[in-house]
Amino acid sequence: MKKKALLILGASNDQLFLLQTAKNMGLQTVVVDANPNAVGLDEADYSQAIDFSKTQEVIAYVKQLISQGVMLSGVLTMGSDIPHLLAIIAQEFGWISPSFETANITTNKFLMKECFRENDIPIPNYALIENPDTILSYWEEWNTKSIIIKPVDAAGSRGVSICQDPTQIFTLYTHAKENSKTKQVIIEEFIEGSQISTETIVYNGRYAHPGFADRVYEDTLNFHPYIMENGGWQPSGLDASVQKEVCALLEKIAQAIKLKKGVIKGDIVYSTKYKKAMVIEVASRLSGGDFSASLVPLAHDINYVQTAIEIAINKTPNFKKLTKKTNYIVANRYFFIPQGKLEEIVGLAFIHNHPNIEKLEFNYSIGDIIPKIQNHGQRIGVFIVKAESREKVQDIINLVYERVTFIVDKKTHSGNPHFYKV
Repeated sequence: MKKKALLILGASNDQLFLLQTAKNMGLQTVVVDANPNAVGLDEADYSQAIDFSKTQEVIAYVKQLISQGVMLSGVLTMGSDIPHLLAIIAQEFGWISPSFETANITTNKFLMKECFRENDIPIPNYALIENPDTILSYWEEWNTKSIIIKPVDAAGSRGVSICQDPTQIFTLYTHAKENSKTKQVIIEEFIEGSQISTETIVYNGRYAHPGFADRVYEDTLNFHPYIMENGGWQPSGLDASVQKEVCALLEKIAQAIKLKKGVIKGDIVYSTKYKKAMVIEVASRLSGGDFSASLVPLAHDINYVQTAIEIAINKTPNFKKLTKKTNYIVANRYFFIPQGKLEEIVGLAFIHNHPNIEKLEFNYSIGDIIPKIQNHGQRIGVFIVKAESREKVQDIINLVYERVTFIVDKKTHSGNPHFYKV
């Protein structure tokens, strides 16, 4: 009997866990990526260096493989905000993916806010901005200390700023516009409160919420005006009642964006001002950045990427597998260093020999020029810690930041974000 095959868009580190999970499920894997040196191309059963934004080239390649007997049965990605491309390819072959409507809503922050407003989903005050001269009047009308200025169509915190001083409006508006493909900018009321990352499995009115992490922003206030996350905690430390409210909100969101089968990645805040859960934004895809690949599997022995694959290949998902089997505390944290030439990383033996450190990965090599860090994609590297308590995990995090140092332009620097100067 022939094996089913899964088409994966992207072959970078972000997609490796998806690729490995598919292979472990006994599926054949077909991978496309514009980068001929992408690590996942050699791991797949079939691969081609194709820019997946060129969907007609991808479709032609898929038809070629099908004609050769490859039993392609679905398409998926991980860590790439491209549901519209999934929709184009899936429609051609009758596969499951977010609809064009869902993809459009979840990749345009203004349309998303409009959808949520129409469906009575709690969101911050917002406005689409065509002229930066109008921003101050919205700010005063909302009676808020700070506002967020961001592109309508970027991901990974690119172009996103917090504005706390009216004299910065034009500069931050320009920064957002430069990071928008469509040159559109949205502003919104900054909501103070507990920040939460979520991932929800959706299947014909049934829901599971295996990903529910507390996001860490208190370490990176010195990055302002840029918004910078320093990882998260899985599981969340929020009260059960708050978590229940957030889960109910996510299920309402699934209905609003008309997602029947798939995954919702949520950025949620529990507002100290409004005393309720509010939505910052969502995506109709699997996250990258270790959430689905490391935090949840290590904390609870749940691999919901497997569930997403089951949905993509039109197999009824097994929701029993989304039940927690373990309850470890897991955290990921990032390294941040100043601009300059990276000459050496000191103290790595400590990490490699530590039994509670599950992962260490750097985004730069010795000799690379480190840019000014303004978004998540520019962070230097990541490490993941797993232990029985938050206290122990935090102690190990502190030790890593103490022991691991970076030589940049002949000067020694800590990777701790507390010491980073924007």
